[in-house]
Amino acid sequence: MCAKIALAVLVLGVATASAATLPDKFYGTFDLDHSENFDEYLTAKGYGWFTRKLVTLATFKKVFTRTDSKTLFDFSNLTSKKDNHYKNIELGKTFKGEGIDSTQHEITFTLKDGHLFEHHKPLEGGDAKEETYEYLFEGDFLLVRMSYNGVEGRRYYKRIA
Repeated sequence: MCAKIALAVLVLGVATASAATLPDKFYGTFDLDHSENFDEYLTAKGYGWFTRKLVTLATFKKVFTRTDSKTLFDFSNLTSKKDNHYKNIELGKTFKGEGIDSTQHEITFTLKDGHLFEHHKPLEGGDAKEETYEYLFEGDFLLVRMSYNGVEGRRYYKRIA
């Protein structure tokens, strides 16, 4: 009897974990408003002055869109350099997609304590490094935090739609 209850709890836990949904507050279009410590973050990652200036002067938008499925969503990272669109994302499920550096990445979106995490693992050579972006809300802003070797960069996005 105890084994049946334990099995039922385990199955329910797995079903609940796999059915995670993106909270409503993330859906919409967000435009980059300002950054904090971003140049220092890029420096820590080893990017030179010219590349850092190109990145900091680029425009950025984040777009989270609903799909027909409650457990899937679409995400777009729109920049003046390159646009990336990821379709039918399931939280916790890794997929292959093109990174902003135009190389293939393994990408995983996860949700923990109301924060969304976007993890990228580059699959090809080049300058790209494995990294995780953390999305959370701070006041009226969608805050994206990133860290490398103890240096944290912050980018603040304002909801526009």
